[in-house]
Amino acid sequence: MLLEDLRNLLTTGFAADQAVLLLSAVNSLVNSQSTHDLGREMVIRCLAKKDLFPTGLIPLLESLVGSVGLIPYLPKDVSTFEEQLLLEAHRTPPIGKVDFFHTLQLQIYRELRAKRNVVLSATTSVGKSAIVDAIIASADHKHLAIIVPTIALIDETRRRIVETFGSRYAIVTHPTQVSSRDQATVFVLTQERALNRDDLQDVSFFVIDEFYKLDLQMEKSTERAVDLNLCFHKLSSRGAQFYLIGPHVDGVNGLASKHEFLFLPSHFSTIALDITQYGLPRDGGQREQKLIELCSELTSPTLIFCQSPGSAKRAAETLLNVEGLLPETDETWPAVEWLENEYPEEWVVTQALRRGVGIHHGSIPRALQQYMVKAFETGAIKFLICTSTLIEGVNTIAENVIIFDKRIKTTGIDYFTFRNIAGRAGRMRRYFVGKVFVLEEQPEPDTCVIDVAVGTQSETTPLSLLLDLDEDDLTPVSKTRVESATRESPLSMETLRANRRVPIDKQYHVYDAIWHDTSLLGRPLAWQGVPDAKQLLAVCNLIFNHLDSAILKGYQIFSGEQLQAKLYSIEHCTNLREVIDDFVLHRRATDSVSDAVELSLRFLRKYVGYTFPQSLMAISHIQSDVSRKIGQEPGNYEFYAAKVESLFMERGLFALDEYGIPPETGMRIAPVGRKFPTLDSAIDLIARMDPRGVELTKFERDLIDDLRASLLL
Repeated sequence: MLLEDLRNLLTTGFAADQAVLLLSAVNSLVNSQSTHDLGREMVIRCLAKKDLFPTGLIPLLESLVGSVGLIPYLPKDVSTFEEQLLLEAHRTPPIGKVDFFHTLQLQIYRELRAKRNVVLSATTSVGKSAIVDAIIASADHKHLAIIVPTIALIDETRRRIVETFGSRYAIVTHPTQVSSRDQATVFVLTQERALNRDDLQDVSFFVIDEFYKLDLQMEKSTERAVDLNLCFHKLSSRGAQFYLIGPHVDGVNGLASKHEFLFLPSHFSTIALDITQYGLPRDGGQREQKLIELCSELTSPTLIFCQSPGSAKRAAETLLNVEGLLPETDETWPAVEWLENEYPEEWVVTQALRRGVGIHHGSIPRALQQYMVKAFETGAIKFLICTSTLIEGVNTIAENVIIFDKRIKTTGIDYFTFRNIAGRAGRMRRYFVGKVFVLEEQPEPDTCVIDVAVGTQSETTPLSLLLDLDEDDLTPVSKTRVESATRESPLSMETLRANRRVPIDKQYHVYDAIWHDTSLLGRPLAWQGVPDAKQLLAVCNLIFNHLDSAILKGYQIFSGEQLQAKLYSIEHCTNLREVIDDFVLHRRATDSVSDAVELSLRFLRKYVGYTFPQSLMAISHIQSDVSRKIGQEPGNYEFYAAKVESLFMERGLFALDEYGIPPETGMRIAPVGRKFPTLDSAIDLIARMDPRGVELTKFERDLIDDLRASLLL
């Protein structure tokens, strides 16, 4: 039987009298080394059509399932000793819902138990996380770290681990949480958080999820790639065993010189993919029309990938504007009611959710992002429009993926990224065959080799990475560059390291501005705690003039005075809705209300909650250098930076956003006058509170109940 005929039969269906011939063809593929992976794909497609096989042929199909290593797909009530032996050989330690490894998982588990470092490069569906859970269950390690690319993935990972190991391990996710050397602990952190902790010295095993981001060319943010490399170096240089996991790549450079490891680039998959390309032009409306057609036909969970929040908004509006396509749904009503109270009702997220469509991107508040994923998983929404923030790491249960754009922001996606996006279609045991619809055309296949920056140093390696390495870890070229930077810099090495996320030339501009403006020396910059108006204006002027002017102009902030005013408005507002409404009121003539809402959310989360504290601390470190040179007492802005980072809320309450409780709800449930400086203090509030004693919406009560359940309260 020709491969094309075989694939067609397994897609469209077949008659009972064709089943023997079909299984014979699949068996031939499985038994040849050159076509074994293809044979596995056909076995998966057979499983998707299992109901069409005569009962007498099911044992033959199950034999093929075992031959290709898909042990979890075998029935558990086997009849022969050999079958029982096969199952028991692949049985996992107690790790929740997973009972059996497939053959690739078992191989990796055994390598890790043998204390070997492993780099696994495989498809999304392989089940890499189950191996992590099995290593935790083995109790070989008392302190483990899991480094994930996003805060959204922190909570997903935390919930999974708590469910199985919450009674045996402390789970540390937030900077305000402390650990004990005596308590078995799993740290679940982003690379930035891992670098800022000084209690990881006992970690003997660590995982880096999406390890390809160690390559400076693969990670969209150079600063984050540098941090991930430093995080890897920090943990591995102490002798900790590592398990690096990510999508399929063809090679890894930059590890072998320092570490022995097993690189496993595998095409093993537990699902099959049907990919349909339409080759539609970027402009002209044909993609939008095809999106409407597909969404009118698809009945199972569907991800719609868009290049940016703006593109996600346009895709949502395309669907919402078709009369009768998306009727209102009662299942999302509690969330819609809450959104209408906390945000302008014109926001496209509210409008879409009312009609059963979720939107997930970086500007959406974290608690809402988590709700969108949960609503998608439970079937409350059928379509989830997303950007790369969802594609990179967060697990979903989609049968279909529509690739609306072939770009991320303005850059065309490569074949590696395409495969990563497409790999989100299908789900082990739920959807054997994922369906991918590419509205433009997919990139041409190519090879992808990851260069781990810390091990492949060159003349273009960022100094921010090199400055944090020991001399023994530097190449001769890097040593020369570091020595030159040290010799020529007016700033101390300590300051350059602390400010690694700020370009060095910008740091020098700040230094020169402070050094040559005597009016800044002393009281205007040498403050601690909370600044007065003149002191805050002084740092806002430095930040606007030398660090963040291009970013701030995008938020219609054109001076240090305006930045100061924005910060004061956030600090003194009674709720965040006031800040959002101000953005709406003063929006550009070309912006819609929805545009203004998302601009305000992006400003609050990405600038005020992240960039500004980073820039503020850069100023703090630089003024400290200058003050010491002239013999003055330096200032320290750390306290104020922490306040701004949490949008002037109690830090512990604000941290609940990462656990699914919006800041608005956190402020509502907190007793007046009580302090919540840590995440654990806020969790204790959740654990002890009586929700009936607080005026909350159904949506908020559901979120609190969900968090309490995830904490095993």
